[in-house]
Order: sequence, then C-alpha cells, then structure tokens
Amino acid sequence: MASLQRGKFEHDLRVKSDEIAKLNKEVVNQTIGGDSFCYLSVGSIDNQENIGILVVVHQGKHPLYDLNARIVDLQEFEKIKDKLTLQNMQQTEIRLAIGNMIKGTASMIRRFPLGTGSKRDFNIFFSARNCLFTQLLRLRKINGKWIYATKVERDEKVIFEKIDENYPKTNQGKIQWQDLTSRSQ
Repeated sequence: MASLQRGKFEHDLRVKSDEIAKLNKEVVNQTIGGDSFCYLSVGSIDNQENIGILVVVHQGKHPLYDLNARIVDLQEFEKIKDKLTLQNMQQTEIRLAIGNMIKGTASMIRRFPLGTGSKRDFNIFFSARNCLFTQLLRLRKINGKWIYATKVERDEKVIFEKIDENYPKTNQGKIQWQDLTSRSQ
C-alpha cells in the first residue's frame, strides 16, 4: 500500500515538474521572442512612380523585442563592390531601428522608392532579442506591375517563403535568389 502511494506521489510530482518546466519555457519565450520573426514587404506600390510603402510584418506567437534591420541594396552594392570603403558601403544600405512588435501586427515604416529599373534586389539582416535572421527580397517589374519573391532564413534554414504567382523562375521552376552578389555582405 505504501509503495502504491509513493508511486502515485512520484508520478504527480513528475507531472507538476513538467508543467512548471513548460510554464518556465513560455515565460522565457514571452521575454525574448521565442521562434517569432518578421519580414519586410513593399506594399501599395504606385507602378507609375515606382514608390511603395515599406511594411514590417510579424510572424509567430511571441512578441519581438529590440528589432533592427539593415537593408542592403544589391544593385547599389554591385556598383561599388570593386572599391569598397566604409562610406561606399553605407551608401548601399538603410538601417532601421524598428523596436518591439506585438504578435500578429504589421507596421508601415516609410515610403520606399524602387527607382527607374525593372529589377530590385535586397538582402535584409535582422537582429532581435531572440536571434538573427536574414531575408532575401527580390522585386521585378513585369508588364508594368511590380511583383516579388521573398524568403526568410534562420540558422541556414528557410522559415518563411512567399512568391508572387507570376514571379520569373528558372527552367527548373525555381527562384534565382543569388543572381547578383553573394549574400555574405
């Protein structure tokens, strides 16, 4: 009888211990952001003026804290890659201090000119309290309308991907993500 009670007590103790561990993990995730991430999108594009609105979109079930982004314009980087200086490199990028994001939100950041060409490529490097992650954003103007493909990677794994239906693909049906410079910038 005593061993039966002891077995039940140990079982109940393990269950409570597991519950406490699960709650502790949730507290940590709420504090640092868990597996949440975000991505940048260019919305409300005026196809005549080639200007859109840069929007940051939250993904995941936990808030993001201390979020920063560095947007590298690969067309501009291509122009200076053979004469790299700190000043030249700074002219190819935009730095954004985004701050904190609540789960499930999106925020307009600023107007975002796309220039006169029909091809724009950006590598976006994010830092947040929970991790570092990278976004590849590719825009193409086809038949007078901007379309895009984007993917977000963390620890060399794709965690998000969104591709417009008419975005150009290779003969194998894939997106050519690395058609300019290396993303190791």
